[in-house]
Amino acid sequence: MKQYDVIVVGVGSMGSATLCDLAKNGLKVMGLEQFELANDLSSHTGQSRLIRLAYFENPNYVPLLKSAYLGWRQIEEDAGVNLFYQTGIAYYGKSKGPLISGIQSSVSKHDLKMASIPLDHYSGLQIPVNYQGLYEEVAGFITPKKAIRTYAQQALIRGAVLRQNERVITWQQETDYIIVQTDKGSYHTEKLIISAGPHIQSLLTRFIPKLTVTRQLLGWLNPSNWEDFLMNRFPCWVIEEEGVSGIYYGFPILPIEKFSGPIGLKIAYHAPGAIINPETVNDFDRVQEAQQLLSVSRRYFKDQKMTMLNMSSCMYTYSSDNHFIIDYLPQTDEKVIIATGFSGHGFKFVPAISEVLSNMARGFSPGVDITFLSLGRFGDQTQVIKDK
Repeated sequence: MKQYDVIVVGVGSMGSATLCDLAKNGLKVMGLEQFELANDLSSHTGQSRLIRLAYFENPNYVPLLKSAYLGWRQIEEDAGVNLFYQTGIAYYGKSKGPLISGIQSSVSKHDLKMASIPLDHYSGLQIPVNYQGLYEEVAGFITPKKAIRTYAQQALIRGAVLRQNERVITWQQETDYIIVQTDKGSYHTEKLIISAGPHIQSLLTRFIPKLTVTRQLLGWLNPSNWEDFLMNRFPCWVIEEEGVSGIYYGFPILPIEKFSGPIGLKIAYHAPGAIINPETVNDFDRVQEAQQLLSVSRRYFKDQKMTMLNMSSCMYTYSSDNHFIIDYLPQTDEKVIIATGFSGHGFKFVPAISEVLSNMARGFSPGVDITFLSLGRFGDQTQVIKDK
């Protein structure tokens, strides 16, 4: 039976980067991924992910984001690739709404740079006159699948073992080690990190607080005038609509010769979608749900003749308060670490979270304050009774 210092279960965004960080620090590590690397049964599909520093959700995330910004540049330098594209983000909403007020709170608390922009600054948009416009120059997007493959490759270069298409059946903690049983074999490890995205609940039986998996739709529009929305002319954008939970967001048209498809002007809705079984993420009515995204485009874009070119979906794993859960699993003597509940806004944090997980697995402090992400915030709701 093979022995490892750390086994990482789930080699998606957080898992691949954590595997890389552990290998970089000289540990004997293995990653177990039940599907192919960078698959579509996960939370990282859809070509691009926003990265932004002025975090409206909670200013406590900003130190993690500052660490993540440095980490993205470091992995780009290490691997000689581009992953982070600084297009800027334009934000629109009512001045006292959660989006604008939350951004301004982070800007004030952490002395960040933010500019005001006229509502008609981008000719393709039609923003309500009672909204406010802000622009964050240092924001942009990350290419998620390329990032995962880059981290995985760097981990392999540094001696990590990666096993794809191997599903973890169960794990069991003994006195001095943990046994991980898969559909292809058994392994011993001193520490276990579980970062299995929407599939994590099958590995944490009777885990409270409850995690909810939702399907999130992504659309790529065909505008009449592509020139207005090309990457060098149009930024990423976020719009908060009064009376509607969540935010609408999107990206410029990315050149197909540089980025993988789909092609078109990407648009999405960040709010809890339909609750689903993770195995059925792509089971949805494309015609009906395309109309939902098209109706949003007609409210905020001048072009009323846009059509839907492509649609896709990904999964969010929501915690009960929409904040991450990063902690040692109770009753495991700090041998098992969980990273879950990223609630649709975790990808931008990948380099920072992976460093935190690596530090915890090596017996060090996280390196940045994550107390607001601990299981302790749920009080008596948290317990784990692992089947043996």
